[in-house]
Amino acid sequence: MEKRLVKVVPSVLDLEEPEQDFQGALLAPNEETLLKLDQNEATVSPSPLVLKALKSSLETKALNCSPDIGSRKLRRKLSHYMGVNFDSIACYANPAAAMETIVRTYLQPGLEMLNAWPTDSPFSHYAVSTGAKVINIKFKDQFRPKVEEIIGAKTSKTRLIYLANPSGISGASLTEAELVFLLSYAENSMVVVDEAYFEFCGTTVADIISSFPNLIVLRTFSKGFALAGFDICCLTTDSRNFKFLNKLGYLKGPNTLAQVAAEAALEDLSYTSELVRQVSQSKKLLFDSLTCRGYDFRITSANFFLMRVADPDGLVKSLADKNVFVNCLEGIPGFENYVRITIGTPQQTSIVLDILGRLAPEQAISSTTDRKDVKPVNRLHSSLKPGSRIVLKKPEGTVQS
Repeated sequence: MEKRLVKVVPSVLDLEEPEQDFQGALLAPNEETLLKLDQNEATVSPSPLVLKALKSSLETKALNCSPDIGSRKLRRKLSHYMGVNFDSIACYANPAAAMETIVRTYLQPGLEMLNAWPTDSPFSHYAVSTGAKVINIKFKDQFRPKVEEIIGAKTSKTRLIYLANPSGISGASLTEAELVFLLSYAENSMVVVDEAYFEFCGTTVADIISSFPNLIVLRTFSKGFALAGFDICCLTTDSRNFKFLNKLGYLKGPNTLAQVAAEAALEDLSYTSELVRQVSQSKKLLFDSLTCRGYDFRITSANFFLMRVADPDGLVKSLADKNVFVNCLEGIPGFENYVRITIGTPQQTSIVLDILGRLAPEQAISSTTDRKDVKPVNRLHSSLKPGSRIVLKKPEGTVQS
């Protein structure tokens, strides 16, 4: 007789089964010609200082010791980089670990979380598992979110409000003034602002955490620092909140090598600045070229752009045939004809534009977009000082079209 599985809690049954994303790019027969532009990761290797530090760490044979669960050295560097107090920072192995810690600290059955939609974050997934109710705020215009729409959905049961700023799907964002207004109005709710793309957009509210104890800011090393392989997450908030957050999160810190890599990346901010500069150059190439070829597109303040095309699935397949992998958004309501493409170096962007140019006759849709919204803009944070100009390491392979 077949034995039964152990009964799971109802809140887990309510969760949708995640898609098994094998990232077809990883199955490419020739990795040297691979251009992976589907996950908004950096398209180049991390700073040479990172690789040097990792090699040195391996040679010291320190891996027989447990990692520093307090990430003290890394937090000191982050304190200087972000301009916040050391005691206001915690480091996690990945964003998912930070998100799970937050929801299990503040949510329970009977409470609510507002999720600024659209987002590709697993935050709401974890929130549902607590038994709390998740309400997706679908803005009237997904490209122009309004803080009033979030406030209008808030109730006395709202304990958490999550928003990616900018959104990893639409690229839309709220201004600092709008976020301050939200924080002031929702003083009984914890507002979580995900700033994964800070290095590219330069917009942050981390500098006001001392004024708003109901604010949590999340950052990652996977974008601007090219460390998606470690995916370290930094959480910044009023230091008093860690009395509660640390009860669940104190063992979810990054491992030893991840800490070494992140520390080294923060030692070479000029490398990140150069990456951002090259992405900014690519945005200008995209704007000029896609406009001439008749594509309807939106260049975001992050490191990706959106295109509305006649056959998104067909476009994705055509690009994949050239070992260029992009993200099709047609499964997301309101984005049925959109694809999302990570922006890399000018050299990589030229490869993509060459392919898109040949596909334009069958894929381009006449634009009805106000071009003032898509002009490439990059604002480097004042702490990202380029210093002497460097040349990024040649990307691992180029695409042959």
